[in-house]
Amino acid sequence: MSRFVFSTIVALLVGSPALAAPVETPTTDELGTILRALLLTALPDPLVQQNMDWGKQRKVPNGITWKKDGLLLKPEKQEKLKNDGVWRRIKAEAVNPDKTLTSIVKNVQKPEKGKLTFDVEISLQTRITFEQQLWKAGVRIYSGETRARCRPILRLKCESTTRTVKNGSAFPDVVFRMRVLDAKLTYEQLKVEHTAGVGGEAAELLGEAAIETVKQLRPSIERNMLEKANKAIVKAGDTKEVKLGLGKLLDGK
Repeated sequence: MSRFVFSTIVALLVGSPALAAPVETPTTDELGTILRALLLTALPDPLVQQNMDWGKQRKVPNGITWKKDGLLLKPEKQEKLKNDGVWRRIKAEAVNPDKTLTSIVKNVQKPEKGKLTFDVEISLQTRITFEQQLWKAGVRIYSGETRARCRPILRLKCESTTRTVKNGSAFPDVVFRMRVLDAKLTYEQLKVEHTAGVGGEAAELLGEAAIETVKQLRPSIERNMLEKANKAIVKAGDTKEVKLGLGKLLDGK
């Protein structure tokens, strides 16, 4: 994070008594703009990537060698590692985040001095690529890919707290902490664009039929995935404590 961006956040969120003029509670547009800028610099590429038994191998018979055992020759089976099993991998990538990433801040409140609470709704156009291969003893029996797009929506409840710590200089250190208290992850506009070598309307029909079948047979799959994602986001969304030398920020060093 650049010094300029971080100092801007401090100016908006801290309201430090060391500042000459009191800092008013930031508007939702101001917070949304700052958070969007931070998200754009922090987005991983890809967003998510997971392999499920991709590259799995097992030992399979690969011939016979004859070994001498006294006066006799005995056969001994040779084995070699070869590709085997069902390989799957999935990747989610941001699509033009500069244009499609949105960050909307709502319900900004200042319940007490040094504390700010607000809700954030983040969405981003996403491309999902699912690849599957079926191997049997080194022979590839099937290889196919499904491409889809959707718009995940992440709703966060956030809390920002700050406190100042004297350090013997004219400007105290500012201890800044931002936490995600709750998260809800959903998605919309899920659309399959390509499946197993077909495209266009046929791909959409096949993809939509598969999605509906999964929802009917296993209604808990999506719910469990979303619950796990929400817990992970809440756990990861805590900056712990960041100590900031306010004097260095103000003099630009």
